[in-house]
Amino acid sequence: MILFTLILIIVLAYLGLIVAFTIGLGKALPQALPRNGIGMPISVIVAFKDEALNLPNLLDALMNQSFPKEKFEVILVNDHSSDKSLSTVDHYCTLNSNFRLINLPENKTGKKGAIALGIDSANYPLVALTDADCVLGKKWLEYISSEARNGSVLMLGPVVMTPLDNLTQKFQALEYSSLMASAAGSCGIGRPIIASSANLAFRNDVLNVSMDILNPKVSSGDDMFLLHHAKRFQNGKISFMGSRDAIVETATVTSLQKAMVQRKRWASKSLYYKDIDTIVAGFVVLLFSLALVFLLIASIFNVENLYYFLVLMLIKSLVDFILLYKYLSFAEQKKLLKVFLPLQLVYPVYIVYSFFAGIFIKPLWKGRSIG
Repeated sequence: MILFTLILIIVLAYLGLIVAFTIGLGKALPQALPRNGIGMPISVIVAFKDEALNLPNLLDALMNQSFPKEKFEVILVNDHSSDKSLSTVDHYCTLNSNFRLINLPENKTGKKGAIALGIDSANYPLVALTDADCVLGKKWLEYISSEARNGSVLMLGPVVMTPLDNLTQKFQALEYSSLMASAAGSCGIGRPIIASSANLAFRNDVLNVSMDILNPKVSSGDDMFLLHHAKRFQNGKISFMGSRDAIVETATVTSLQKAMVQRKRWASKSLYYKDIDTIVAGFVVLLFSLALVFLLIASIFNVENLYYFLVLMLIKSLVDFILLYKYLSFAEQKKLLKVFLPLQLVYPVYIVYSFFAGIFIKPLWKGRSIG
């Protein structure tokens, strides 16, 4: 009886969480591009390592921004690449006077070190971050600049995953969409819990971001630690850029194994979080997934538990579907709902496994152990 009371509390907590995110999502999406003219100049920072195949798409997108060329710079920080990334970047720097290459010194390595060096080298207080495997819309910088002019010190942006050629990629894209829906929804209620370095901008003259703030103890998670730092500023406005003009596309991985490595990498940094909103939300999702896994296993010994499992899955599916439908409609990726039910069935096990694997097995990031 005590056990089922505990499960009921967990279910109610999960329902409250998703309903709150759905309400917040309605406030965050969609937004029109602010019509207040060209705002603040921007320093765009891209840390890269062995990204020769992806960099041309990103750099072409940066070249074709609607934002005036004289109002932004692109700082490309090389983390000891061994492929043709350097020659690719050199070519684009030759074509664009506002592009420049910086190399991490031999005694420094890692994405966080590259980002910190880029921030120290930036000419403008408004800094935008994206990843080397991303593609940006033409008005990306225009939206960031206008949003900063409206008083935001940290701007979280929407990210969608492409291509969607196989089932693994569709599962990965749908899961990432659930994270983005939670990011927008939590920001909409004033309690942001998720940020992505694929689409992130901040006022460095307010936040004074340094390597210590990005947490050098952990190789990944620069985006999340930056979010938690910004939340400590009582008067700092954190906004979600809820416009299609602000969407950034990032690449899906091609195999289930790579997707699991990525998920474990995300889970591994959660032990270092100190933000109460992020901890509580993550804990509720984990406990709900554990409850579902427990009931599924328990149904082997008592078929009645299968009934409770199916009821909980139905409740979860209904509230999750509403949240995802709203976000996918905004992102123009409603076709991903075709894999919604299959993902719902495996997702609890996926969450539980990746959390504990991420804690006890140190995943690798481009050949380096995390943590």
